[in-house]
Amino acid sequence: MRKAPSSAARGRPRPAWIWGGLAAAGLAAAAAGSLHWASDRVGQSRAAAEPLRRDTFDAPRPSPRPAPPALAVAPRSTAAERQEVRGYAEAMWNAIELFDSGKALPSDKLCFEDDGSVSRTDYTFITNVGAYTWSILGARDLGLIGDQAARQKLLPLLDAIETLQTRSAAAGAPGGLMTWAAKIDGPRIDGTTISSVDNAWLGAGLALVAEAYPLLKPRAEAILARMDFGSLLHSGKGQFHNNYDLGTRAFSGGTYDLLTEARFISYLAIGEGKVPGSQYFQLERWPSWRGQNNPAQFRTYEGVRVYEHTSTYAGQRFLPSWGGSMFESFMPYLLIPETQWAPESWGRSHPQMAAAQVRFGLDNHGYWGFSPSMIPATRGYAEYGAPPMGIGGYSPLGENLAVRAGPVVTPHAVFLPIEFEAAAALANLRELRASFPGVYDERYGFRDSVDVQTGTVSQCMLLLDQAMAFGAMVNYLTDGGLRRYLGGRYASRLQPLIGQEQFWYPEAAR
Repeated sequence: MRKAPSSAARGRPRPAWIWGGLAAAGLAAAAAGSLHWASDRVGQSRAAAEPLRRDTFDAPRPSPRPAPPALAVAPRSTAAERQEVRGYAEAMWNAIELFDSGKALPSDKLCFEDDGSVSRTDYTFITNVGAYTWSILGARDLGLIGDQAARQKLLPLLDAIETLQTRSAAAGAPGGLMTWAAKIDGPRIDGTTISSVDNAWLGAGLALVAEAYPLLKPRAEAILARMDFGSLLHSGKGQFHNNYDLGTRAFSGGTYDLLTEARFISYLAIGEGKVPGSQYFQLERWPSWRGQNNPAQFRTYEGVRVYEHTSTYAGQRFLPSWGGSMFESFMPYLLIPETQWAPESWGRSHPQMAAAQVRFGLDNHGYWGFSPSMIPATRGYAEYGAPPMGIGGYSPLGENLAVRAGPVVTPHAVFLPIEFEAAAALANLRELRASFPGVYDERYGFRDSVDVQTGTVSQCMLLLDQAMAFGAMVNYLTDGGLRRYLGGRYASRLQPLIGQEQFWYPEAAR
């Protein structure tokens, strides 16, 4: 019987309490219109090992436009390209500030209503707190806000995180960790789930504050010191549990077992000295249930036997993610200098994954940029991806069969690989703006998603999606500036660790 992938294989930082047997509660929340991560962001009705469907590729397709060739080294950007990206970054920062309504924490989602008003959720997720933190620092580093203004935004975040940590501990949370959701006023803990990946992204926000502001460093370090990620390790597998449930006082059955975006838990926990470096190699590069039959692909790192495997599409070779979505591959690269530290693994894979994503989108749908995002016709959420780049493979039409229409492109997935494919990204964004005018406005930038078949544009934005896009632009404009914060903090522990790995590239592909 084949092994079903864990939630690490299945995508985005998400409420792992679904895996813990509380799916019914999540569906009830969805029906009530609340906590969309508890329902819309999971989309796990499909069996994990289900074969790819042909209808993944059967949507009507525009005539493909040629994709640029992949380059081993990203081309130097032009002044015009940088100016164009700068304009997008300024508009996106305006949008990110809209999520702050003066409450303790920024909202998770906002929507532009027909009467011209903006509605916001009264909840957020602790991943958003980390994402808001890197956005504030990025805005400071781009000169969009001053140093003092950035500090004034970070101070109430630290207050809120301290409160959440105290209240989570009182509710029974292990190891100084926090519930994955919170009400933005107060703040108040929301739900009973302690999500390992969400705590990792929150921890990254604290580490960023510690590195960027010496005066705030003691407070940030004190919170981070209490966060014991080792308490979330499965004792047998050496992998992180998806979650711990405060109601049942039990860990989830699943663990993060693939090297997708959830690798960031390993980066954070190893970098902070919470778990041994060998834990990174406990994650599979290719799942055992898909077959590990070539002895030449086994290597040993830090005493752990690893099966190295890569996939190909249109002549590009890369490490596949679970769903073939952009954020699974590129979200950790926002903060960790993977290509520089690991030239024989991520340094090879990232540029070729970016090129393959461009080629797949243009050849099959006329546009590219598939990643979990808002369903344009509703205020719900679904997983989207490019199947050839995944092990399971999300559909460009979305995993929510009930609301499928055409392929859905999300701008954050276009921005994420901009350091590798700047010309292709900017051309794609221009095409989206020309074909679907509602996807962009000059003041607040891009909406969350667009159905490129029907032309339907989402009227909403998600803080995390905006922050991922903004972070990618900050790195592009500052030559990796966001990565330097944690790069300096974690280099001694992480660089020699991940730098020894070689993803599997046949001799002909070298």
